Amino acid sequence: MKASLNGKAVLAGVLGICAVAGIGLGAKLHADRQQALAEAEAAAAAAAHQEAVEAAALAYRQEEAIFSDLVADGQVICALNASDLSQTYYQQWVDQQQSAVPTAGTVTWVSPATGTFNAAAYTGSTGAANIPYWKSQNDDVVGWLRVPGTNIDWPIVQNLYDVNYYTKKGYDKQYSFNGVIWTNPGTRTSASASGLSSNTVIYGHNWTNCTASPRVGYSGDVMFAQLTGYHWLSMAQSYPYFYYSTAEGGQFTVKIFACFYTELAFAYNGPEGNMDYIIKEARRRSRHTFDVDVDTSDKIVTLSTCTRAYGRTSNQRFVVMGRLLRPGETVGPVTVTANLGHKQPSVWG
Repeated sequence: MKASLNGKAVLAGVLGICAVAGIGLGAKLHADRQQALAEAEAAAAAAAHQEAVEAAALAYRQEEAIFSDLVADGQVICALNASDLSQTYYQQWVDQQQSAVPTAGTVTWVSPATGTFNAAAYTGSTGAANIPYWKSQNDDVVGWLRVPGTNIDWPIVQNLYDVNYYTKKGYDKQYSFNGVIWTNPGTRTSASASGLSSNTVIYGHNWTNCTASPRVGYSGDVMFAQLTGYHWLSMAQSYPYFYYSTAEGGQFTVKIFACFYTELAFAYNGPEGNMDYIIKEARRRSRHTFDVDVDTSDKIVTLSTCTRAYGRTSNQRFVVMGRLLRPGETVGPVTVTANLGHKQPSVWG
């Protein structure tokens, strides 16, 4: 009996030693796994950081080349701090990474273009109520432009003598890199459609979204930089209208019928002229085919901005063109399809 007890005691001791050894071994394996995981996470973070740095550097070089052309053309000052653009692109890269892996409780950026008409976007303000305040700040304010689906929601200014007066000025008439939203000296504004120019042309700068593959809805883009989102069919399908209001009290809904790239030789930007030719040529050039009837009896509103989608030349613009809603028309879905045979711009001609 004593021998049996001694045997059991020995066995228990051995088992205890094994258990302790097992626990120790398990703890070591767990620690090793934790260390390996930490090292993998650190390596991934380092790789992500390097990718971000490389993306920012590439963006810097691309934008530096673009702005060098603009400086040569006399369109921007030589003191441009291009490193700010690298920071913008780095932040964009961060935003994209965050959007790709949503975190609980975190609101991430999502493109507003879904390819389905967004009726809710047209239930808000036209922006006309803002005109009196801005008119009190600058007598040149003649209207307001709001483009749902973008952050384009700005007063429109007009210098009666020089179309280029505001190209390097802000709404306070002081130097501004981003500039303003402005219109031609000859543009007629009115409380009624009949008093408007045949073609109300509105300009705005695009310093940050002028590539051949523009972003849609990125908050770092200002003035007309988000206009180039209409490059994409889904944007045109989601937001086929915008609002144009005048200081005289006119509030107009504009139905888009063309979105196109063009060389400057196409005189799309005259307030009056051969509107039949302008309309037909705009539709030939449009990247999308809009099921929208338009003729010379309609009042046209044209939005124009710079682009470098076709290379390093200033002889190119991106244009969105629409007509005022006709009496009895209401806002609703518009059939928009790809115009595969659209006319390409001759920017090098």
